[in-house]
Amino acid sequence: MYETNLLFDYSKEPRRDILCIDCRSFYASVECAARDLDPLKTKLVVMSYPSDSPSERGSGLILASSPMAKKAYHITNVSRARDLPFPYPNDLVIAAPRMKLYMQKNMEINAIYKSYTDEENHHVYSVDESFLDVTNSLRLFNCASAYELAKKIQIDVYRKTGLYTSIGIGDNPLLAKLALDTEAKHTKKMKAEWRYEDVPEKLWQIQELTDFWGIGRRTAKTLNRMGIQTINDLAHANYYDLKSKLGILGAQLYAHAWGIDRSFLGKKIQPKEKSIGNSQVLTKDYTRKNEIELVIKEMADQVGTRLRRIHAQTQVISLWIGFSLGYVDLSGKKGFHHQMKVSATASSKKIAETLLLIFRRYYKNQDVRTISVGCSKLLFTDSIQLDLFSDPNQQVKEITADRAVDIIRSRYGFKSLVHANSLLDGGRAIARSSLVGGHAGGMAGIEGEKNDNKSYKKRVF
Repeated sequence: MYETNLLFDYSKEPRRDILCIDCRSFYASVECAARDLDPLKTKLVVMSYPSDSPSERGSGLILASSPMAKKAYHITNVSRARDLPFPYPNDLVIAAPRMKLYMQKNMEINAIYKSYTDEENHHVYSVDESFLDVTNSLRLFNCASAYELAKKIQIDVYRKTGLYTSIGIGDNPLLAKLALDTEAKHTKKMKAEWRYEDVPEKLWQIQELTDFWGIGRRTAKTLNRMGIQTINDLAHANYYDLKSKLGILGAQLYAHAWGIDRSFLGKKIQPKEKSIGNSQVLTKDYTRKNEIELVIKEMADQVGTRLRRIHAQTQVISLWIGFSLGYVDLSGKKGFHHQMKVSATASSKKIAETLLLIFRRYYKNQDVRTISVGCSKLLFTDSIQLDLFSDPNQQVKEITADRAVDIIRSRYGFKSLVHANSLLDGGRAIARSSLVGGHAGGMAGIEGEKNDNKSYKKRVF
């Protein structure tokens, strides 16, 4: 007969000094700092807009918002121009996205983090979040506690970049992340410390399951059907029932509800399989089949180039098609996703042919807004596997042509050599070649937008 609950002995669990550091409203804060504006006092949104002038209302996507903008206009980082009051308020700063600048700042900030710990104990979680294991750094920086060192890092980042950071501190990465999201982001000093002893008073007091790291809406609904409504319920649920219904995820969630996380930042993790993909949201609804196929062929070219760059070949090719916002076809679907197995290849032409075969089989004249392609089950090899049913000389010519294109583009840039059909209506490859992460990477000037007040109000860290 099994016990229905497992108990954890914290004295046997690893105790480290882990920091989870988040740059507050990163993109928006970078734009504020570039304009000598206080990131916590300025109303600013980073928004892409189709027209040349942000003063014209359009369907622009808001990529980031400063804390004051979120509070004033009740918006999130996933909003559109129509969610803002119009005409735009005079005290609202609208900044075009500059992804190259954000990546540059990200590198600067992570360089600061690395000055406080070694490479193995620094893990970049996202563009604005990082984990640091500073267990062995306290004596080096003459700090009596992780909290004291966290304060030193906050001040260092602020002085060098003008950006504010929130820091969660914990015995392990899980507790540090929960301390950050649940408490540090909502306190004036922007720091919070959660240790094993704090689990009952802090972790178990989280009422919304989706506020917990690793629980999405679908998982929350599954737990709700099991009678689990809060993290306290999860921590005191029947462990074997959880594992029976949710598998390894159930066991993991139970351990997390007790604050247990035995992962180490310095441990190297080898992914079982790597995949290559490309996706984009089109600038408008594409209603013409030939224009959609043009974009698919361009994306096949980009993915093929990436495969050859890492000396890989794909054996599974996937296509995702998302219909226009609000559009639902006769079957009630908002899009479709299908894949095909192929002989190992890195040929842009072969990938394009496969994607078009999938597209033509399932496309029924729907309005399309999003397209994604993927290549998985990769083989890392430079050997060539010829198709017995095709002319070997032609295959060698195509492989040689792909490699020649790759060399020219790597030396002179993507625009130096493009397919002629990319110049047709609907072509996106040339426009997207200057994007970073799907967004504008331009370093458009900000002259004339400087604020006369070039000093921030002092902040207590």
